[in-house]
Amino acid sequence: MKLTIGYFYPNILNLYGDDGNVQVLKYRAEKRGIKVDVVNITLETKDIPPEINLVFMGGGPDSGQQKVYEDLINNKGSFLREYIENNGVGLYVCGAYQLLGNYYKSADGSKLDGLGVFDLYTEHFGKHKPRCIGNVVCSINSDLRHDVIFNHLNKVGDSLVGFENHGGRTYLGEGVREFASVVMGHGNNSEDGKEGIWYKNSIGTYLHGPILARNPHLADYLIAKSLKLDTLKPLDDSLILSAHTASKKLKQ
Repeated sequence: MKLTIGYFYPNILNLYGDDGNVQVLKYRAEKRGIKVDVVNITLETKDIPPEINLVFMGGGPDSGQQKVYEDLINNKGSFLREYIENNGVGLYVCGAYQLLGNYYKSADGSKLDGLGVFDLYTEHFGKHKPRCIGNVVCSINSDLRHDVIFNHLNKVGDSLVGFENHGGRTYLGEGVREFASVVMGHGNNSEDGKEGIWYKNSIGTYLHGPILARNPHLADYLIAKSLKLDTLKPLDDSLILSAHTASKKLKQ
């Protein structure tokens, strides 16, 4: 049994320690005797291995996202689109989440077309609206919360914790499922109480932290879902669970 993680643009999209998500996945899988292979997908990568069963892509500054955007549109977008539509498991944070939407509209009015995999759009309102920044507490989408695999692995409950810092505000299309509901924080746009997107087996989110370091139930769900397992060997999560609980008490 092997978990093969396709880590897209590790040297460019690694804002706020997003690299830690891959480290957490690798650690938690290997502690259970699962072999892990992390395949770094960079701007120079020509051929993406077909055996990838978990994709991760993080966030980055605007300059980095521009480089990534061009490569996605011209080279790697077709792989990601097919992977996601075919129920491939993936986690896409902040900038990656935005790039997979329909478009990103900048404060100057210019529009950058996205891959259109996720039915959403993002707008930056410049000085008219403040950045969405601070600690976040969310409640996981109830459908995901009651997924059979998620329930087998969940020792936390329905809460998620993390940190957000984004200027763009994201709006989901009609009928699109959010990843979570905001208890404290801004979420997608600081207006509708929604955080992220849950589409097929892919999750888009604004939560840094990195998100998996304080949310072991989500990390284990991604591992099990990727390997088509009903459950995983329990780990001693006393420390990480304490961190999760303490995070819920932080001020925004």
